[in-house]
Amino acid sequence: MTIRNIQHFSMAVPDLEVARVFYEDFGLETFYRDGTLVCRCVGRDQDQVILTQGPRKRLSYVSFGTDAASLAAIRARLGQAGVALVDAPPNVPADGIWFRDFDGMLTNIKAADEAPWDTAPRVTFNTLDNRQARKGRTELMDEKPIKPRRMGHVVLFSTDPNRKVAFYNEMFDMRLSDRVAAFLSFLHSPEGSDHHIVAFGKSTTYGLHHVGFDVGTSDEVGAAARQMVNKGYIPGWGPGRHFVGSNTFAYIRDPWNSMHEFFSDMDYIGAGESWDAQDWVQLGTRSIWGDAEPLDFGKNFETPELGR
Repeated sequence: MTIRNIQHFSMAVPDLEVARVFYEDFGLETFYRDGTLVCRCVGRDQDQVILTQGPRKRLSYVSFGTDAASLAAIRARLGQAGVALVDAPPNVPADGIWFRDFDGMLTNIKAADEAPWDTAPRVTFNTLDNRQARKGRTELMDEKPIKPRRMGHVVLFSTDPNRKVAFYNEMFDMRLSDRVAAFLSFLHSPEGSDHHIVAFGKSTTYGLHHVGFDVGTSDEVGAAARQMVNKGYIPGWGPGRHFVGSNTFAYIRDPWNSMHEFFSDMDYIGAGESWDAQDWVQLGTRSIWGDAEPLDFGKNFETPELGR
């Protein structure tokens, strides 16, 4: 009776063509469907981002996947907790169940597996025990555009992150992986998942903090970030390597100030595995290497007072 994966997220933006250029520069494929802009990872038959036209940038909903039996159980749990089901928004895939949580954030859960993604190695590495694994110079020298392989997680804002964590535990049996004091709480699936599928940070309203895309190697993280900066996009943080999740990372600001992360080498928590959740502020650090996060890293640019 648990969420098993993330399917896609949707947000409204004031200019779909600006969004199309950004996501294509980011390395995704885009196409229009029923008045929405759909973004997918190259070679993956799964919507990852669905964008609609709106007066300002605003998170619309997040869609998670589970199995059919869990979906029925989740529907029953929500009903017992007094959470009303609602209709899907227009022009988006309407399957599964839809509801608004205590923040007013729209959420979709449907019976859906993760679509396969490209797992072929793109570069070879000389190692201590195989110093001639590669003949000649690294394949990275060709500087081909980096293409993310899958969307791995979303980090969201909530008016009460602790309450949200409890809600996701009680309704969907999701488990706390780690937290960074009152700043962020990270959740995984007990059926086996990345260190986090979803995380929550504090704000005056719900919203999107960042979305993470897996690019396969740490070299691709750095190369992808540089490619985006060279195209004129604003760097958010990194490259570096987190303690929380252990992954390498680099964040880029989209045209409306949400962050999009290239990541690789994230911890995986297997089905039934015991995981010791820790508070990394108490341990005194947030990253293994890389610069400290910028002052505006935790800002929600969807709050009404910012007029975004």
